[in-house]
This record gives sequence, C-alpha cells and structure tokens, in this order.
Amino acid sequence: MDLGQYRFIPDQGCLQHLESGETKLLTRSELLVLTQLIGSPGVTLSKHQLSCGDSDAPLISESAVVKAIFTIRHTLGEPAASSIHTVPKEGYQFVPMGQRESAPVKSEGKRLTPKVVRSMQILSVVAVLLVSIPLLYQTLSHHYQTPPLSTSVQEVHNDFGQVIQVEIVTSSQSNIGAMQKYADLLTNQFSGCVYSPWKKVKLALSHDQQMLNITMFGAGKSHDIRNMKISDFRATPEFINPSWLKQVSICE
Repeated sequence: MDLGQYRFIPDQGCLQHLESGETKLLTRSELLVLTQLIGSPGVTLSKHQLSCGDSDAPLISESAVVKAIFTIRHTLGEPAASSIHTVPKEGYQFVPMGQRESAPVKSEGKRLTPKVVRSMQILSVVAVLLVSIPLLYQTLSHHYQTPPLSTSVQEVHNDFGQVIQVEIVTSSQSNIGAMQKYADLLTNQFSGCVYSPWKKVKLALSHDQQMLNITMFGAGKSHDIRNMKISDFRATPEFINPSWLKQVSICE
C-alpha cells in the first residue's frame, strides 16, 4: 500500500521511502493501528477498536492509539498524513488519497467504550459542580469575604515538540510556595514524556488545604478530561511524590 512518499510493508512492520528506499520500523502500536486503518478504508474505527485489533480485549491503551496516530501522520507528512481522518467523537478513518472527495463516511460498531463512559461521568460531576459552586459561594459570602484567586502558568516542552501548560489556582498567597512545588514535580514528569495526550493541567487546592484537585485537558479534538483528587489530612500534607507519579502513569 502506497502512502504518498512511503510504501507500507506490513510483513516487515515498516514504512519504506519510495525514492531513497530507506525504511522506518514501526512500533507495535503503530503497526497495529495502521494495519487496521488500511485494512478497512473508509470505515471509522473507534480508539477502542484500534486498541483491540483482532482480539476481544485491548492489546494497547487508547492513549497509545492516539500517540500512534500522531507519530504515523508526522512520519508520512502532507499530503499523505491527511489520509488518516479524525472523526470527532467517533474515532479515525483511512481514506486513500485518490478517493478523498468521493469516499463516504462509514462508521462501524458504534458503542460506548469504558473511557467514554468515564468521561461522561466526569462531565456529569463537573456539571453538578458548576451549578453547586456558585450557590456555595453565595452562602459563604454572608460570613466572610472570599479572597481573590491568583493564578500562574508555566509551559512544559517535551522531546516530541509538544507544549503543555501547567496552571496553578489558589486563593491564598501562603499556598503559592507549596503549589509551585507540586507544579514543578508535574512539569518535570511531563518533560520526560515521549508523547502526552494532554495539553493543559490545572492544579487547585481546597480551602482547608487538605485536598488537591488535578484536572488534565486533552489535546487535539478529543476534548478528553482526566480529573484526580488527592486527599491528605495530615498537618503538613504531601500530595504529590515520585511514588504517586509512577502509580498514576501521568504521561498517559
């Protein structure tokens, strides 16, 4: 299968440049994703389907699917990269270069994946919070004046050329130092990611300083949201440490 300047050779798991003959070996994730897309031209395949291949259970994570799509497009370059379409809220579709104008959009097996369900649950919680927080502020304002919020943003650059924003939100000047420490830990972790599906991370500390909320916003058109709450009721909380970062797989 020819892809612009490259030929896909699935048996060897590589892309071969048509002019130079040089080959680029594909990772396991890239080979799995590209084989399925090219094998089903014009069919929209969800991230879950691409993660499973011919298996009933996922062989790779959905974030690995996103990374594979990004890397394949980057390798192919334009115009071949545009053959891999993003179908919003559905998945990805391969349309051969000569069929772009006439190819109908097909969708195969629409179903809610566990990740979609989790995202819907998170959005439901966010919606409830958006309604309840103003009411809570109105009640509390009768007892004391809420201090103004202060924010600061720093950018992270990884080896893949991505830029990730880490934002601190706090209502107390005394919390800025501690919050900056947590932001620095996340910044160092993201800078070591080969690829990250996240474009922005927001840190917010609760008023009693015993809960840290971390919200990560997806890159591209996926609009994924990952929300984590860390509670620590000790006198001197420690919300983020190397052990915790390793457990939560922050790069994915």
